[in-house]
Amino acid sequence: MHRSLWLEEALAAEDGGPAPALTGEQTADVCIVGGGYTGLWTALRIKELEPGCDVAVVEADICGAGASGRNGGFLTTWWSKLGTLIKACGEDEGLRIARASEEAVNAIEAFCTEHSVDAHFRRGGWLWVGSECRRLVWQLAGVEHVEHVRGCIVQLV
Repeated sequence: MHRSLWLEEALAAEDGGPAPALTGEQTADVCIVGGGYTGLWTALRIKELEPGCDVAVVEADICGAGASGRNGGFLTTWWSKLGTLIKACGEDEGLRIARASEEAVNAIEAFCTEHSVDAHFRRGGWLWVGSECRRLVWQLAGVEHVEHVRGCIVQLV
């Protein structure tokens, strides 16, 4: 089975190797199916909020083996999709989702710092480009909205 470079490196550094397959009857307060980013983050958050909760993560392969293990290393918010969010959900809900996604990025950065996770976390900027006039107009409308809501500095080239 093909593994991403980072997963191969992580597995090579592991002391014990993969966990044994689940057998027999097991119980837990919460069972999370899938050991990707969403499943693992959910398990960590549950334990943070309720340390006594018995949380089980069930993964068919190894944690991080699916799409989460093949991403390009980007952690982004939904601000760049604000126009689509507003169109699909309305302005209030679109803004709520975009703000929540920014809070999630901040929480991940704080988690990495607090737990000394060497994730090479680095804040960067956005570059929005387009090759069609109508696409650029749509993006500019989104930029203006984001600028109004977040006080962003926008430079047009």
